[in-house]
Amino acid sequence: MAHTKTSPPQSLTIAIGLENYDFNPLFSEFTRKTGIRVKVVEFENNSLKSELLLRASNNALPDGIIVPADYMGLTALNLSEVPDNWLSTHLIDQVRTNIKANGATLGVPIVFGNHLMLYYNRALVSDPAKSWLQLREQQKKQALKISWNYYEMYWYRAFLGTFGTSLIVNGNANLDTPAMVNALRWYKSLKDEAWLDVECDYDCTVNRFLAGDVAYTINGSWMFQRFSEHFGDNLGVAQLPRLHSEPMRSYFSSHVMAFPDNALSGSKRAELRILSEFLQSLPVQTNLWSSINALPVDRRALEMLKIQGIAQVEALISTLEHAQPMPNEAQMAFVWEAMLKGLTRHLAGVLDEHQAAHFMQHIVEKSISYEQEKKPGQ
Repeated sequence: MAHTKTSPPQSLTIAIGLENYDFNPLFSEFTRKTGIRVKVVEFENNSLKSELLLRASNNALPDGIIVPADYMGLTALNLSEVPDNWLSTHLIDQVRTNIKANGATLGVPIVFGNHLMLYYNRALVSDPAKSWLQLREQQKKQALKISWNYYEMYWYRAFLGTFGTSLIVNGNANLDTPAMVNALRWYKSLKDEAWLDVECDYDCTVNRFLAGDVAYTINGSWMFQRFSEHFGDNLGVAQLPRLHSEPMRSYFSSHVMAFPDNALSGSKRAELRILSEFLQSLPVQTNLWSSINALPVDRRALEMLKIQGIAQVEALISTLEHAQPMPNEAQMAFVWEAMLKGLTRHLAGVLDEHQAAHFMQHIVEKSISYEQEKKPGQ
Protein backbone atom coordinates (compact mmCIF):
# COMPACT_ATOMS: atom_id res chain seq x y z
CA MET A 1 0.00 0.00 0.00
CA ALA A 2 1.46 3.34 -1.01
CA HIS A 3 1.85 5.93 1.71
CA THR A 4 1.12 9.55 0.91
CA LYS A 5 3.24 11.91 2.90
CA THR A 6 1.13 14.13 5.13
CA SER A 7 2.47 16.91 7.29
CA PRO A 8 2.14 16.25 11.03
CA PRO A 9 -0.56 18.22 12.87
CA GLN A 10 0.55 21.57 14.20
CA SER A 11 0.61 22.29 17.91
CA LEU A 12 -1.78 24.87 19.35
CA THR A 13 -1.25 27.64 21.89
CA ILE A 14 -4.34 28.37 24.01
CA ALA A 15 -4.57 31.14 26.63
CA ILE A 16 -6.84 30.72 29.66
CA GLY A 17 -7.58 32.46 32.97
CA LEU A 18 -6.00 30.78 35.99
CA GLU A 19 -8.93 31.16 38.37
CA ASN A 20 -11.43 29.75 35.91
CA TYR A 21 -12.01 26.09 35.13
CA ASP A 22 -8.99 23.80 34.83
CA PHE A 23 -9.04 22.68 31.21
CA ASN A 24 -5.57 21.07 31.34
CA PRO A 25 -6.87 17.48 31.79
CA LEU A 26 -9.10 17.94 28.74
CA PHE A 27 -6.19 19.22 26.66
CA SER A 28 -4.09 16.21 27.74
CA GLU A 29 -6.87 13.86 26.65
CA PHE A 30 -7.18 15.74 23.36
CA THR A 31 -3.46 15.30 22.66
CA ARG A 32 -3.64 11.58 23.46
CA LYS A 33 -6.52 11.13 21.04
CA THR A 34 -5.38 13.34 18.18
CA GLY A 35 -1.62 13.80 18.49
CA ILE A 36 -2.14 17.57 18.42
CA ARG A 37 -0.17 19.14 21.26
CA VAL A 38 -1.65 22.03 23.22
CA LYS A 39 0.54 24.59 24.94
CA VAL A 40 -1.46 26.33 27.66
CA VAL A 41 -0.65 29.93 28.58
CA GLU A 42 -2.21 30.85 31.92
CA PHE A 43 -2.87 34.36 33.20
CA GLU A 44 -4.33 35.71 36.41
CA ASN A 45 -7.97 36.54 35.73
CA ASN A 46 -7.62 40.22 36.52
CA SER A 47 -4.76 40.57 34.02
CA LEU A 48 -6.08 38.25 31.28
CA LYS A 49 -7.91 40.96 29.37
CA SER A 50 -5.07 43.50 29.54
CA GLU A 51 -2.51 40.81 28.64
CA LEU A 52 -4.49 39.78 25.56
CA LEU A 53 -4.91 43.42 24.47
CA LEU A 54 -1.17 43.99 24.95
CA ARG A 55 -0.39 40.93 22.86
CA ALA A 56 -2.81 42.16 20.20
CA SER A 57 -0.84 45.39 19.90
CA ASN A 58 2.39 43.35 19.62
CA ASN A 59 0.99 40.81 17.13
CA ALA A 60 1.72 38.03 19.62
CA LEU A 61 -1.72 36.53 20.23
CA PRO A 62 -2.22 32.78 20.81
CA ASP A 63 -4.09 30.50 18.39
CA GLY A 64 -7.09 30.30 20.70
CA ILE A 65 -8.40 31.71 23.97
CA ILE A 66 -10.89 30.25 26.43
CA VAL A 67 -12.66 33.22 27.98
CA PRO A 68 -16.03 34.44 29.26
CA ALA A 69 -18.30 35.27 26.32
CA ASP A 70 -18.15 39.04 26.91
CA TYR A 71 -14.51 39.02 25.76
CA MET A 72 -15.95 38.52 22.27
CA GLY A 73 -16.82 42.21 22.31
CA LEU A 74 -13.11 43.17 22.36
CA THR A 75 -12.72 44.25 18.75
CA ALA A 76 -8.96 44.75 19.20
CA LEU A 77 -8.55 40.97 19.38
CA ASN A 78 -9.76 40.68 15.76
CA LEU A 79 -11.62 37.44 16.45
CA SER A 80 -12.51 35.10 13.61
CA GLU A 81 -16.17 34.56 12.89
CA VAL A 82 -17.10 30.97 13.73
CA PRO A 83 -18.91 29.06 10.94
CA ASP A 84 -22.34 27.73 11.92
CA ASN A 85 -21.31 24.17 11.09
CA TRP A 86 -18.61 24.32 13.79
CA LEU A 87 -21.32 24.59 16.46
CA SER A 88 -23.01 21.57 17.99
CA THR A 89 -26.65 21.12 17.02
CA HIS A 90 -27.39 20.18 20.65
CA LEU A 91 -26.57 23.53 22.28
CA ILE A 92 -28.83 24.72 25.12
CA ASP A 93 -30.99 27.62 23.89
CA GLN A 94 -29.71 29.98 26.60
CA VAL A 95 -26.18 29.34 25.40
CA ARG A 96 -26.98 29.77 21.72
CA THR A 97 -28.24 33.31 22.42
CA ASN A 98 -25.06 34.17 24.34
CA ILE A 99 -22.34 33.48 21.74
CA LYS A 100 -22.84 36.46 19.46
CA ALA A 101 -21.13 39.81 19.72
CA ASN A 102 -21.73 42.74 17.42
CA GLY A 103 -24.07 40.52 15.39
CA ALA A 104 -21.55 37.75 14.68
CA THR A 105 -20.81 34.37 16.25
CA LEU A 106 -17.29 34.78 17.58
CA GLY A 107 -16.86 31.83 19.94
CA VAL A 108 -17.45 28.12 20.38
CA PRO A 109 -19.24 27.54 23.72
CA ILE A 110 -17.74 24.94 26.05
CA VAL A 111 -19.32 25.45 29.48
CA PHE A 112 -21.93 27.85 30.81
CA GLY A 113 -23.00 29.37 34.06
CA ASN A 114 -20.35 31.82 35.24
CA HIS A 115 -23.08 33.23 37.48
CA LEU A 116 -22.96 34.36 41.10
CA MET A 117 -24.61 32.43 43.90
CA LEU A 118 -24.65 32.27 47.68
CA TYR A 119 -22.19 29.75 49.10
CA TYR A 120 -22.43 28.86 52.77
CA ASN A 121 -20.61 26.71 55.29
CA ARG A 122 -23.00 24.04 56.59
CA ALA A 123 -20.88 23.65 59.70
CA LEU A 124 -21.85 27.21 60.64
CA VAL A 125 -25.24 27.65 58.97
CA SER A 126 -28.18 25.35 59.68
CA ASP A 127 -30.83 27.41 57.86
CA PRO A 128 -29.45 29.46 54.94
CA ALA A 129 -30.81 32.99 54.73
CA LYS A 130 -33.20 33.64 51.87
CA SER A 131 -33.22 37.42 52.24
CA TRP A 132 -31.03 40.29 53.36
CA LEU A 133 -33.35 40.74 56.34
CA GLN A 134 -32.60 37.17 57.46
CA LEU A 135 -28.88 37.73 56.88
CA ARG A 136 -28.96 40.74 59.19
CA GLU A 137 -30.84 38.76 61.86
CA GLN A 138 -28.33 35.92 61.67
CA GLN A 139 -25.47 38.37 61.89
CA LYS A 140 -26.94 39.97 65.02
CA LYS A 141 -28.00 36.77 66.79
CA GLN A 142 -25.34 34.30 65.65
CA ALA A 143 -22.53 36.58 64.42
CA LEU A 144 -22.73 34.95 60.98
CA LYS A 145 -20.92 37.10 58.46
CA ILE A 146 -20.96 37.41 54.68
CA SER A 147 -18.32 38.67 52.26
CA TRP A 148 -18.02 39.30 48.54
CA ASN A 149 -15.86 41.31 46.20
CA TYR A 150 -17.59 44.57 47.05
CA TYR A 151 -15.81 46.88 44.59
CA GLU A 152 -16.01 44.50 41.62
CA MET A 153 -18.74 45.54 39.22
CA TYR A 154 -19.82 42.02 38.23
CA TRP A 155 -20.98 41.60 41.84
CA TYR A 156 -22.57 45.05 42.01
CA ARG A 157 -24.52 44.24 38.84
CA ALA A 158 -26.33 41.40 40.67
CA PHE A 159 -27.61 43.97 43.18
CA LEU A 160 -28.61 46.30 40.35
CA GLY A 161 -30.44 43.40 38.67
CA THR A 162 -32.87 43.33 41.60
CA PHE A 163 -34.44 46.53 40.28
CA GLY A 164 -34.76 45.44 36.64
CA THR A 165 -33.70 47.24 33.44
CA SER A 166 -30.76 46.40 31.21
CA LEU A 167 -27.35 48.05 31.01
CA ILE A 168 -27.61 48.04 27.21
CA VAL A 169 -30.86 49.04 25.49
CA ASN A 170 -31.11 49.07 21.69
CA GLY A 171 -27.33 49.03 21.48
CA ASN A 172 -26.89 52.02 23.79
CA ALA A 173 -25.54 52.18 27.35
CA ASN A 174 -28.39 52.71 29.81
CA LEU A 175 -27.01 53.74 33.22
CA ASP A 176 -28.86 56.89 34.29
CA THR A 177 -32.00 55.08 35.43
CA PRO A 178 -34.24 54.80 38.52
CA ALA A 179 -32.95 51.21 38.89
CA MET A 180 -29.36 52.48 39.14
CA VAL A 181 -30.38 55.12 41.71
CA ASN A 182 -32.11 52.49 43.87
CA ALA A 183 -29.19 50.07 43.59
CA LEU A 184 -26.64 52.73 44.53
CA ARG A 185 -28.68 53.72 47.57
CA TRP A 186 -29.01 50.11 48.73
CA TYR A 187 -25.38 49.22 48.07
CA LYS A 188 -24.10 52.18 50.05
CA SER A 189 -26.45 51.36 52.93
CA LEU A 190 -24.81 47.94 53.24
CA LYS A 191 -21.38 49.56 53.49
CA ASP A 192 -22.62 52.11 56.02
CA GLU A 193 -23.98 49.38 58.30
CA ALA A 194 -20.37 48.37 58.99
CA TRP A 195 -21.14 44.65 59.29
CA LEU A 196 -19.20 44.03 56.09
CA ASP A 197 -15.49 44.29 55.45
CA VAL A 198 -15.84 46.02 52.09
CA GLU A 199 -12.07 46.42 51.75
CA CYS A 200 -11.67 42.62 51.56
CA ASP A 201 -10.84 42.00 47.87
CA TYR A 202 -11.50 38.85 45.82
CA ASP A 203 -8.65 36.73 47.18
CA CYS A 204 -9.39 37.93 50.69
CA THR A 205 -13.07 36.93 50.47
CA VAL A 206 -12.15 33.48 49.15
CA ASN A 207 -9.58 32.91 51.88
CA ARG A 208 -11.89 34.10 54.66
CA PHE A 209 -14.61 31.72 53.51
CA LEU A 210 -12.18 28.80 53.23
CA ALA A 211 -10.83 29.56 56.70
CA GLY A 212 -14.33 29.63 58.23
CA ASP A 213 -14.02 33.30 59.18
CA VAL A 214 -17.27 34.04 57.34
CA ALA A 215 -20.29 31.77 57.07
CA TYR A 216 -21.42 33.05 53.67
CA THR A 217 -19.79 34.33 50.52
CA ILE A 218 -21.10 35.46 47.16
CA ASN A 219 -18.97 34.00 44.38
CA GLY A 220 -19.27 32.43 40.97
CA SER A 221 -19.97 28.96 39.64
CA TRP A 222 -16.29 28.83 38.67
CA MET A 223 -15.40 28.50 42.38
CA PHE A 224 -17.64 25.51 43.01
CA GLN A 225 -14.90 22.95 42.44
CA ARG A 226 -12.40 24.58 44.79
CA PHE A 227 -14.99 25.16 47.52
CA SER A 228 -16.37 21.63 47.11
CA GLU A 229 -12.92 20.06 47.41
CA HIS A 230 -12.30 22.06 50.59
CA PHE A 231 -15.65 21.70 52.36
CA GLY A 232 -17.00 18.42 50.94
CA ASP A 233 -20.54 17.84 52.19
CA ASN A 234 -20.31 20.98 54.33
CA LEU A 235 -20.56 23.19 51.25
CA GLY A 236 -23.98 24.74 50.80
CA VAL A 237 -25.24 26.43 47.63
CA ALA A 238 -28.28 28.70 47.53
CA GLN A 239 -29.97 31.48 45.58
CA LEU A 240 -28.67 34.99 46.16
CA PRO A 241 -30.63 36.61 49.01
CA ARG A 242 -33.74 38.59 48.14
CA LEU A 243 -34.39 42.21 48.90
CA HIS A 244 -37.94 42.16 50.29
CA SER A 245 -39.65 39.93 47.70
CA GLU A 246 -37.39 40.72 44.76
CA PRO A 247 -34.60 38.33 43.68
CA MET A 248 -31.08 39.48 42.96
CA ARG A 249 -30.18 38.78 39.34
CA SER A 250 -26.64 37.82 38.46
CA TYR A 251 -25.43 37.74 34.92
CA PHE A 252 -24.64 34.35 33.42
CA SER A 253 -22.50 33.67 30.40
CA SER A 254 -20.70 30.95 28.56
CA HIS A 255 -17.02 30.25 28.47
CA VAL A 256 -16.11 30.10 24.82
CA MET A 257 -13.10 29.23 22.75
CA ALA A 258 -12.40 32.14 20.44
CA PHE A 259 -9.78 32.63 17.77
CA PRO A 260 -7.86 35.92 17.92
CA ASP A 261 -5.92 37.59 15.14
CA ASN A 262 -8.28 36.02 12.59
CA ALA A 263 -6.74 32.62 13.36
CA LEU A 264 -9.31 30.66 11.37
CA SER A 265 -7.86 32.15 8.19
CA GLY A 266 -4.43 30.84 9.17
CA SER A 267 -2.55 27.56 8.83
CA LYS A 268 -4.01 25.99 12.01
CA ARG A 269 -7.68 26.14 11.03
CA ALA A 270 -7.96 22.33 10.74
CA GLU A 271 -6.45 21.71 14.18
CA LEU A 272 -8.63 24.42 15.77
CA ARG A 273 -11.73 22.82 14.27
CA ILE A 274 -10.74 19.40 15.63
CA LEU A 275 -10.27 20.93 19.10
CA SER A 276 -13.62 22.75 18.85
CA GLU A 277 -15.42 19.54 17.92
CA PHE A 278 -13.66 17.63 20.71
CA LEU A 279 -14.68 20.16 23.39
CA GLN A 280 -18.30 20.08 22.20
CA SER A 281 -18.45 16.28 21.84
CA LEU A 282 -20.94 14.38 24.00
CA PRO A 283 -18.29 12.32 25.87
CA VAL A 284 -16.42 15.49 26.89
CA GLN A 285 -19.60 17.43 27.69
CA THR A 286 -20.95 14.52 29.75
CA ASN A 287 -17.76 14.40 31.83
CA LEU A 288 -17.39 18.15 32.38
CA TRP A 289 -19.08 18.00 35.75
CA SER A 290 -16.97 15.14 37.11
CA SER A 291 -13.74 16.57 35.66
CA ILE A 292 -14.02 20.33 36.34
CA ASN A 293 -17.41 20.87 38.05
CA ALA A 294 -18.68 22.90 35.10
CA LEU A 295 -22.14 22.86 33.52
CA PRO A 296 -22.18 21.50 29.96
CA VAL A 297 -23.53 23.48 27.02
CA ASP A 298 -24.92 20.30 25.44
CA ARG A 299 -28.58 19.85 26.43
CA ARG A 300 -28.26 16.04 26.42
CA ALA A 301 -25.35 16.18 28.85
CA LEU A 302 -27.19 18.65 31.10
CA GLU A 303 -30.27 16.41 31.22
CA MET A 304 -28.06 13.43 32.17
CA LEU A 305 -26.55 15.54 34.92
CA LYS A 306 -29.96 16.56 36.27
CA ILE A 307 -31.22 12.98 36.62
CA GLN A 308 -28.23 11.92 38.72
CA GLY A 309 -29.89 13.52 41.73
CA ILE A 310 -26.76 15.19 43.14
CA ALA A 311 -28.09 17.82 45.54
CA GLN A 312 -25.30 20.35 44.98
CA VAL A 313 -25.62 20.03 41.20
CA GLU A 314 -29.37 20.58 41.40
CA ALA A 315 -28.74 23.65 43.57
CA LEU A 316 -26.14 24.98 41.14
CA ILE A 317 -28.51 24.60 38.18
CA SER A 318 -31.41 26.09 40.16
CA THR A 319 -29.38 29.23 40.92
CA LEU A 320 -29.61 30.04 37.20
CA GLU A 321 -33.35 30.61 37.64
CA HIS A 322 -33.06 34.38 38.10
CA ALA A 323 -29.81 34.87 36.15
CA GLN A 324 -29.77 37.03 33.03
CA PRO A 325 -27.56 36.73 29.93
CA MET A 326 -24.63 39.12 29.99
CA PRO A 327 -24.48 41.44 26.98
CA ASN A 328 -21.46 40.82 24.76
CA GLU A 329 -21.46 44.25 23.07
CA ALA A 330 -18.08 45.96 22.87
CA GLN A 331 -19.29 48.93 24.92
CA MET A 332 -19.75 46.72 28.00
CA ALA A 333 -16.06 47.35 28.74
CA PHE A 334 -16.88 51.06 29.05
CA VAL A 335 -20.05 50.31 31.04
CA TRP A 336 -18.09 48.41 33.73
CA GLU A 337 -15.54 51.22 33.94
CA ALA A 338 -18.16 53.97 34.15
CA MET A 339 -20.14 52.12 36.83
CA LEU A 340 -17.02 51.72 38.95
CA LYS A 341 -16.18 55.42 38.68
CA GLY A 342 -19.72 56.46 39.62
CA LEU A 343 -20.07 53.93 42.43
CA THR A 344 -16.75 54.79 44.10
CA ARG A 345 -17.63 58.50 44.07
CA HIS A 346 -21.01 57.73 45.58
CA LEU A 347 -19.53 55.49 48.28
CA ALA A 348 -17.00 58.21 49.13
CA GLY A 349 -19.84 60.72 49.59
CA VAL A 350 -18.71 62.89 46.67
CA LEU A 351 -21.92 62.31 44.66
CA ASP A 352 -25.40 61.39 45.79
CA GLU A 353 -27.11 58.45 44.07
CA HIS A 354 -28.82 60.59 41.41
CA GLN A 355 -25.62 62.45 40.59
CA ALA A 356 -23.66 59.19 40.49
CA ALA A 357 -26.05 57.58 38.01
CA HIS A 358 -25.90 60.71 35.84
CA PHE A 359 -22.10 60.73 36.09
CA MET A 360 -21.93 57.08 34.99
CA GLN A 361 -23.98 57.86 31.88
CA HIS A 362 -21.79 60.87 31.10
CA ILE A 363 -18.59 58.86 31.46
CA VAL A 364 -19.76 55.93 29.35
CA GLU A 365 -21.01 58.15 26.53
CA LYS A 366 -17.79 60.16 26.58
CA SER A 367 -15.65 56.98 26.51
CA ILE A 368 -17.62 55.41 23.65
CA SER A 369 -17.52 58.67 21.68
CA TYR A 370 -13.75 58.94 22.18
CA GLU A 371 -13.28 55.35 21.05
CA GLN A 372 -15.35 55.95 17.92
CA GLU A 373 -13.35 59.07 17.08
CA LYS A 374 -10.14 57.01 17.32
CA LYS A 375 -11.55 54.53 14.79
CA PRO A 376 -13.08 56.59 11.98
CA GLY A 377 -15.26 54.69 9.56
CA GLN A 378 -16.30 52.04 12.09
